Amino acid sequence: MMTDERKARLPLGKRAILLGLVFAMVLAGLIIWQFLGREREYELTAFAMGSYVQQTVWGREPEPEAAAAEAVQGIEELEREISWRRDGGVAHVNSQAGGEPVALSDSVGELLAEMMELCERSSGALDITLGPVMGLWDFANEPRLPEAGELAERMALVGWQEVELTGDSLSLGREGMSLDLGAIGKGAACDVALDEYSRSQVQAAVVAVGGSVGLYGHKPGGGDWQVGVRDPEGSGSLGVLSLPGGFVSTSGSYEKYFEQDGKLYHHILDPRTGYPAESGLVSVTVWCPPGMDVKYPGALSDGLATACFVLGLEDGMELLESYGAGGIFITEGGDITITEGLEGRFTLGEGG
Repeated sequence: MMTDERKARLPLGKRAILLGLVFAMVLAGLIIWQFLGREREYELTAFAMGSYVQQTVWGREPEPEAAAAEAVQGIEELEREISWRRDGGVAHVNSQAGGEPVALSDSVGELLAEMMELCERSSGALDITLGPVMGLWDFANEPRLPEAGELAERMALVGWQEVELTGDSLSLGREGMSLDLGAIGKGAACDVALDEYSRSQVQAAVVAVGGSVGLYGHKPGGGDWQVGVRDPEGSGSLGVLSLPGGFVSTSGSYEKYFEQDGKLYHHILDPRTGYPAESGLVSVTVWCPPGMDVKYPGALSDGLATACFVLGLEDGMELLESYGAGGIFITEGGDITITEGLEGRFTLGEGG
């Protein structure tokens, strides 16, 4: 007579099948766990803000892909709000110049408040109301040298002091005035991307939008992030910055320019004259380190690079010091000046 224990046993063949199924399920579970749990590198290139948006994101599946996609979406939303070419906040402000205040999103209001402070602290070397003059030069499409009379008319419409920002509402003092945030837009796009990386809890990321770079988290493998500084005399790298994080932006006279009657005209305009800045510089690179007490350090790095280019070496260095930022100044004669905040972090002559 068979015992209950022997009655409960499965035939050998069925036990083998069952064990095989269990093994397959465990193996599948391990594969899925490894796929979802491993850290990996993900790259994504998109186009926004009139430039390529290049991202490299590290994290566990599927966070890098999701974070990069959300960053692009956030940058596109920012572009709709701050570009004068798109229907949105800034375009609406410009259309209502001289009239009633226009309501903005909280984020754009905060961004403009910080950039207004930079306008003041740079003594107008950065002026967010330079739109009428930038439009006259038209560097984005068919650049040309304006007539002196028409330039004077447009210059009468420039003046950051006539921007009234109250909370999330903004108005321009006179009809014909217009905002142009091109000098800070790409840095602001990096701010948006890093905010998304923080929300997504990815391990690390690098985003580059035009001449601005945002560095998030700890570099995989350890050590500092390496950021190449472009050689103004060519397309290669002049040297490399070794940084723990933060934001880097560069403004250079080599980016957009045209030549007429033997004279070169670049796109970095001096708001005080309406003509390309003649500060003796060809390039300024600014680093805003992690932990700065500002909400938009990427936009600040971008705006500082422009303001410092206009101000020139001495005044530009003083402005950077007041913010606690670092910088690299390259003169027309090829001299390189590195501020105290970047001493020991720049290596000349290495490829990026």
